[in-house]
Amino acid sequence: MPSLRLAYAVSILCAVSGCMAPIPSSSMGLHIEETIILPSTLSETSGLFCADDHVLSINDSGNSPAVFKVSYSGKLKQTITLPIINNDWEAVSADSNYFYVADIGNNKGQREQVAVYKVNQQNVKDIETLSIKYAANNVNSNIPYAHDFDAEAMVKKGNELLLFSKSWSSGITHVYRINEGESLQVLTPFAAISGLPGVVTGVDYDSGKHQYVIVGYKSDPFGNFEAFIAEVSQDFTLTSIWPLEGYKQVEGVCVDKGGNYWFTEEKTETRAASLTKASVQ
Repeated sequence: MPSLRLAYAVSILCAVSGCMAPIPSSSMGLHIEETIILPSTLSETSGLFCADDHVLSINDSGNSPAVFKVSYSGKLKQTITLPIINNDWEAVSADSNYFYVADIGNNKGQREQVAVYKVNQQNVKDIETLSIKYAANNVNSNIPYAHDFDAEAMVKKGNELLLFSKSWSSGITHVYRINEGESLQVLTPFAAISGLPGVVTGVDYDSGKHQYVIVGYKSDPFGNFEAFIAEVSQDFTLTSIWPLEGYKQVEGVCVDKGGNYWFTEEKTETRAASLTKASVQ
């Protein structure tokens, strides 16, 4: 999502940050291990999933409908082009059988219906569309970049497919459960996360520590970003948070089998798109 689209969000985000609860402290530190420049084909990287020997990523709106396999050293291994449209892809997840591609971007609030594509990994032309509406969404009253019916974060956790809202307006992240057995469904949140210092752009589940890992940022129209990474318990309580100083448009996060955190940063005017490895010690 290019930073120029953020102009409408400033007053909302400032208001939200002023009423947030204190950020939890942690005796553990976040250590940046390495930052790798991504191939130019992923300049608008907007989602991340950690597989055994590679990561999956996608580009957002205006780009080709492709899932990219990238090595942990940043080398492009494979481009998987899907026979669907990339309206505004924002997240990717997977299990042993399927890729889940989330066409859920809705910054301006004008989409009445978004979608998640369930892609058979053995035959990528075999795609099931899960069409989604939000129960309280009214496109006629939504203010661009100042409403709660937008999302960029999704994770497959066991048998659950979970969607985390961007929540420009309230600053409270809403968590939705997607039913893979329904082709068209209306979502209402079943949980909420308070205290995050910006909008949520990526999520993964750390099965080793039994917690969620979230990334996001606060921004202004002058290109200033305050990116963060956070840990959230299984009952959706914010437990730890660290600023990602120097990073800007952080868009995706995943946890590898060794428990390391990886996150992606979209290209901005002053920074290249990147993949970063971090650990908590």
